[in-house]
Amino acid sequence: MKKMCVAPLLAILCMGVAQAQGGSSSQDSAAEAPERFSISGSFRVRYEAMQNTFRLVGPEEDELFTSRLLVHAKVNGERFYGGFELHDSRAWLDEALTPVGTDDANSLEPLQVYVGYRSENFDIQAGRMTMDVGSRRLVSRNRMRNTINAFTGVRSRWSTPGGIKWDAFLTMPVARLPNNLERSRLRNNEFELDQEHKERILWGLHASELRVSDHFNTETYLIGIREKDRPSLPTRNRNFVTAGFRVHDSGDIWGYEVETAIQYGTSRASLLPADTTDLDHRAWFTHLEATRKLPGSWNPRVIFRFDYASGDKDPDDGEFNRFDTLYGDRRWEFGPTGIYGALTRSNILSPGIALRSTPSPSTDFRVDYRPAWLASKRDFMPTAALRDRDGLSGSFIGHQVDLRWRWWSKSRNVTVDFSAAYLWKGEFLKNAPGAPPPDNTAYAYIATAFAF
Repeated sequence: MKKMCVAPLLAILCMGVAQAQGGSSSQDSAAEAPERFSISGSFRVRYEAMQNTFRLVGPEEDELFTSRLLVHAKVNGERFYGGFELHDSRAWLDEALTPVGTDDANSLEPLQVYVGYRSENFDIQAGRMTMDVGSRRLVSRNRMRNTINAFTGVRSRWSTPGGIKWDAFLTMPVARLPNNLERSRLRNNEFELDQEHKERILWGLHASELRVSDHFNTETYLIGIREKDRPSLPTRNRNFVTAGFRVHDSGDIWGYEVETAIQYGTSRASLLPADTTDLDHRAWFTHLEATRKLPGSWNPRVIFRFDYASGDKDPDDGEFNRFDTLYGDRRWEFGPTGIYGALTRSNILSPGIALRSTPSPSTDFRVDYRPAWLASKRDFMPTAALRDRDGLSGSFIGHQVDLRWRWWSKSRNVTVDFSAAYLWKGEFLKNAPGAPPPDNTAYAYIATAFAF
């Protein structure tokens, strides 16, 4: 790849900047005795490049340079606490057709502004906050993505005498501004304060530690979303509930995970203002996983996966069947996002196998392989904006291989992160109406990090 040259990659490494994985969250354990006042943060830069797009629209060769600054100040009393987190996410080197949006750029924003009260078994928090819920497949504080989901409202967590942990929230998801309709402003990293809208509400109830046995840990949840269009907030008028459960165990040798969720309610097929038809929303997804630890000093583990997320089976039947992953994360299961992000938890059928290894306390390595099909060959591949309404282009998306290597300094405040992915295009990506040239897609990024 012409743009995956060594010079920009080495330049980033020499800068010695990046982000600590997981960021600085407000979700500290109530059992700890935190400092009265603390400031933490991180700074990350990342260079990424891609050749041969899989999207309906995109340059043959593409690149993007992003930065993300996070600064989090916390005040902790015996019972009361509060915090303020500032973030600044910017993007450069994009071209006219580079898929840059609010996932990449959001300049100088108060990411979190919250107050809370905690006791031994109870915590309530109000204000603007980030959230990780359950497996993070539906609600998460993003890790790889350059911008982070935020929610304004109330969240309460408590535990019962039997050990069950509860998590309830009523929030308004924060809309990042400028939005994707103002592409020129996004490309110039212009500043505009993000906004909440009462027309979009996200609520949820999550229960965990429903332990049946030592190897059978169960979670269950209800997550609902309700939204309505307004001039500054184009939506699909989603009004549905996601009900699901998760069973998992991380054993010394074998581990497993099963998660399944269904969605029911109403939604519309697109964001277009002219689309005023409410459709019955009926969708579901399932994730199956088995993990086996292998012998060896590098601590290798092999992971077998299967993911299915429904697609819209018939565009003319008055139902909408494409699963909506809401505000979930996907990098650890479906490969790099950024300007790549080929696979997602929507209209997909995909088995997979992965190898994880930690050769030393300062490094880890992974390689993943997935073949992928459309769950419905008449529906969109969401990340590519490609669709064959007649289903004549087939359903096979292709084969994806991605690898990742990370290094941490001894103090773990400096990180180097390298990843590469290759997508061998299948029949759908070659034959769908408007498909780009059939050349396979190659992608790589390198990031460096400093946490303080």
